[in-house]
Amino acid sequence: MNPEFERCLRNQKIKVFSRGKTLADKELKVAVSDIEQAKITFQNDNYKWATIQCYYSMFHSARALLYIRNYKERSHHCLIVAIRALYVEKNYYPCI
Repeated sequence: MNPEFERCLRNQKIKVFSRGKTLADKELKVAVSDIEQAKITFQNDNYKWATIQCYYSMFHSARALLYIRNYKERSHHCLIVAIRALYVEKNYYPCI
């Protein structure tokens, strides 16, 4: 297992989350909403806020991927570590 991922688990920045699969769809809906709002914000020339909305769209998308594997994050850094360990390093790309 990825040592960084193990450290995140040990420090409880990533936790097992049995309700994850039931909440993944909700997270994806939030991600879609954020990106739709970002498009509107961008069209209104509010680039800084559009960037923030895009970031949160990516965050909620990544969180949904973690939920599908029954994990929950307590750190943005460990969220990235978990995505790398659970998906990228294992070449695991689920069809959602």
